[in-house]
Amino acid sequence: MKLKFTRKTWYFFLLAAAAMSMLGGFAVLGGMDFSGLELIVFCITGIAVLFLAAQKGAPAKDKRNYTLVFVLLMLSKLAAGGWAGDLCSALVWPSLLAIEYSHGRPVQRQLQLVCIAEAMRVVFWMMTKYAGMSSFAFWTNLMFVLLACARGWAALVLYKTQEETL
Repeated sequence: MKLKFTRKTWYFFLLAAAAMSMLGGFAVLGGMDFSGLELIVFCITGIAVLFLAAQKGAPAKDKRNYTLVFVLLMLSKLAAGGWAGDLCSALVWPSLLAIEYSHGRPVQRQLQLVCIAEAMRVVFWMMTKYAGMSSFAFWTNLMFVLLACARGWAALVLYKTQEETL
């Protein structure tokens, strides 16, 4: 049995990561703690981005861009707990979608929604964490769920459009 990994495979991994983020977000809104899922999401996203960078036949520019997204993802974990980690984390998915959009993938609306949701989530998170405005915690969690849905929509579009071109 020979396994064949294509871009479609890695887009599916991104879709799975977004689904796990949604599950964690809904759990937080319901008052449960599913923070362990975020480590799984981090790992799945990292694997997908790293293998997109290693895709055979990809131009050197693409390999460099995907590698930079992977470095951003790693920096978000290394600087976790600080504002630098929050900002690096907020740049991962918009950067990834920008690369895909530059290749002509139809993810313009998804990219816009992810960028807006990331920006709002970071603002609410920083207000909650650093300004002591705990009243924004609910809005931060709600924005995280919206962000996970936007990421899922983007990953689904990437997956489906890749499916059509195989």
